[in-house]
Amino acid sequence: MKPEQRWRPFPGSPTSRSSSTGAGQDDQCLIAYVVPSGPGLDVPGLHAHARKSLRNGSMPAAIMVVDEIPVTAAGTVNAAALPVPELSGLLPYLAPATPRQEILCELFAEVLGAARCGTGSDFFDLGGRSIEAMVLAGRISAALGIRVSMAELFKAPTAGDMDRRLSQLADARK
Repeated sequence: MKPEQRWRPFPGSPTSRSSSTGAGQDDQCLIAYVVPSGPGLDVPGLHAHARKSLRNGSMPAAIMVVDEIPVTAAGTVNAAALPVPELSGLLPYLAPATPRQEILCELFAEVLGAARCGTGSDFFDLGGRSIEAMVLAGRISAALGIRVSMAELFKAPTAGDMDRRLSQLADARK
């Protein structure tokens, strides 16, 4: 289900479309474009509603309020005419601080096909789905010698969270 379908119950029920964009960055990300149905759209409230109602991989990196959604002559969304959001600084890159974090960040980036992932980069927010989660769990297990289930990745979706979770798993085995 697309984000715009999940937002219908939100007060003001904005018209919206979602689009994947590079937004001047190395990786694609999901941006939601909304046209308010009236004055005073509560954008922070819409963000909160989206976080509650959308799966992690469907959560847009940004919600942009626009006057209208541009369309082509064929009536489809003209993604090229949508404004590009300024995303720099939205999610700061957190560099790995330990060798294990470096390995985890490399594995996250490799599985996601991203140029890089930091310790705070959320696997699901960056487009990871269940199939990629299975692949990543297997690669983490093989690289670090600690069995990691897909469920662990859902509990610890960033490289930093996974690093802490792996420490907990190792301590539990002692």
